[in-house]
Amino acid sequence: MPQDNESPDELKPALANSEAKVRAAQHLLKRAAEEIEDLVEADCEDDQKNQASQAAERFRRAASF
Repeated sequence: MPQDNESPDELKPALANSEAKVRAAQHLLKRAAEEIEDLVEADCEDDQKNQASQAAERFRRAASF
């Protein structure tokens, strides 16, 4: 965890690391949404398809932050 007395140059690697973690999480959420939608296309009941589609949409919204 960065200390309050660190210079901006010392904080840049921590910021870059945090940004990379956010991008990785967004990628995983988008991939999960795609996989859910692929599964929805399989033989499922309409209610299950609806729930899966809603979950995929929630993942996409979370990935957009």
